[in-house]
Amino acid sequence: MSEQSPLNIHPYGWEGSGITRSGAGKYPNPFWDIASEYVPRDINTVLEFAEFIYLSMGTYRAAARRVVRYFLTEVVLEGATDSEREKYEDFINDDLHLLNELASIGDEFMVYGNVFVSLYFPFDRYLICPNCKTEAKATTKQYKFDISTGTFSGDCPCGAKNVQFRREDRRSPDTTRVRIIRWNPKLIRLRYHQISGRTEYFMELEPRFVQRIRDGQRFYIDDTPWSILDAIVKSQAAGMPVLFQFRDDAIYHLRDATLSGLPVYGWAIPPIMPNFKLAYYIQMLRRYDEAIALDFIVPFRVIYPERGTGPQGEDPLATISMASFIAAMQNMIEKKRKNLTAVQIAPFPIGYQMLGGEAKALAPKESIAFAIDELLNAIGYPAELYKGSLTIQAFPVALRLFEKTWGTMVDGYNDLIGWILIRLSRHFMWGEVTGKLRSVTLADDIERKALALQASAGMDISKQTAYRPLGIDYLEEQRRVVEEQESIQKLQQEAMERQETQQSQEGAQPQQGDPSSTVGATPGDVYEQGKALAQQLLLQTPDSQRRGELIKIKHSNPTLHAIVLQEMNQMRQDMASQGQAMMMQQAKGASADLDEARHLPSPTMISLLLADQVLDYQREDLRKIAVDIKDKVNGAKAAFHFIYARARGWE
Repeated sequence: MSEQSPLNIHPYGWEGSGITRSGAGKYPNPFWDIASEYVPRDINTVLEFAEFIYLSMGTYRAAARRVVRYFLTEVVLEGATDSEREKYEDFINDDLHLLNELASIGDEFMVYGNVFVSLYFPFDRYLICPNCKTEAKATTKQYKFDISTGTFSGDCPCGAKNVQFRREDRRSPDTTRVRIIRWNPKLIRLRYHQISGRTEYFMELEPRFVQRIRDGQRFYIDDTPWSILDAIVKSQAAGMPVLFQFRDDAIYHLRDATLSGLPVYGWAIPPIMPNFKLAYYIQMLRRYDEAIALDFIVPFRVIYPERGTGPQGEDPLATISMASFIAAMQNMIEKKRKNLTAVQIAPFPIGYQMLGGEAKALAPKESIAFAIDELLNAIGYPAELYKGSLTIQAFPVALRLFEKTWGTMVDGYNDLIGWILIRLSRHFMWGEVTGKLRSVTLADDIERKALALQASAGMDISKQTAYRPLGIDYLEEQRRVVEEQESIQKLQQEAMERQETQQSQEGAQPQQGDPSSTVGATPGDVYEQGKALAQQLLLQTPDSQRRGELIKIKHSNPTLHAIVLQEMNQMRQDMASQGQAMMMQQAKGASADLDEARHLPSPTMISLLLADQVLDYQREDLRKIAVDIKDKVNGAKAAFHFIYARARGWE
């Protein structure tokens, strides 16, 4: 082994100054230590080492998780309409659980320095019979998958046996099945262009997964996208390992910043690697501590026959054999364990001595704690976070430096959120929105929150912006205030009605001028009076007072109350019939106008027809109509995709 530095400081043959050369051969190279022999040399070994440190060092893992979650405040959406933003918020919070997924992505970023993310959009696989055109979901049909040809075959209800089905994968509108996939970085392969920076991403499929597909296990085939199945089919024919290539827009690579001089070619170095020697030193101390704990914690006890203290100094072994002494001592120990108060008798003094037990003095606890603090500080974890102190006092400068230290991760979060929102918008045809995490400074700065509330009171900023850092949706709260006021008014109205009912039950006399105070003498008079009261209550009495008047009539004259209700219902039906007749008359007039418009030039006529049919529909209604007819009307599906692509600017 040559005596050279593992850090090739002068790679081009320059040997430095005379002072540098004068030390050669006189003193050992300080950079050539034991830890340098164990530095990982390839990317997979580097990732495995970072993974091992994260899983075996609890303090490092806890500190990394706290740093990740420190920056996860809330996702702020902008653009589109309020209803579209509410749809996105409900989806990312209730279905996608985006903040939890971002926490897991941040954990992997802290470990590997690289995170590969994709979105899984649900689909339904249909198998269609070429004879009778009958189609059914693959999950409900018995089939066999031929790995050599990539075809599905089985029996059809029309009577055809062993027919080869036509496969068709259709998008599913079920948003609850959308999920974020974090791919194993040890299975990812990169092809990186050093000048343009373009990167192509490949994934080596796990052999166990590939074998299950080749064995025809339907649990894995039904939910696997066809692009991956097709890669497995082609690899089966070529007899090569399965290497799947992602589309450029189908994968997002979140990575840490890396020195340009390192030959990593598109990869990033895990945060633990620049501190490899510290991690090695900590592990060495812990290994020594483990050996000390095994050998020095419990002392070794020795019992021996003590030499006599008389003038002659008799030796007990001169009168008794050592075997008899050992048997007697073991018998005494056994009796002591059975009876703690037993009294034992010995013919001579017995010596007792403890050997070992110096673990407390030998254990390198302080050295381990100091090394761990140095490691975490070197990575960029503040002591207040990884020690879990509840008295965190971050000065503005220190807080700003801490945020800038992990700016790559925060920017990666925001870019990933934007990438996810764009993919969701294109897949589900939702309105386009942008989103990012609220800045930690905005979320935690109390003075800034107070200034925002004052600015909203002065109408300098919106109340929605001012209340958002407090976790309050201003518009939602305003809706709740209105609903609360309506409920209070309803309760007050019911209380007034109960009070009026109670007064009528206590025998209150009908007041002068009350329509129900006088009752007709004959049934004809009662009917005419009920008819007049029904007309007065329905046409002249406000809705808020009508119920109270009906209650009064019911308590004073139930017969008259029944007649009034019957007449009011009859009047409502008559009004509805009259309104329908008027609407039909208006429709006839509109039809006549449309007939006159038919004599207009053709482009004008088409514009009128389109305006008459489309203006009452919203964008969501038109989208639903298009989805409903695209598979039923001949040619509608191609026209739908053409219009959608032109609207998106794809063609």
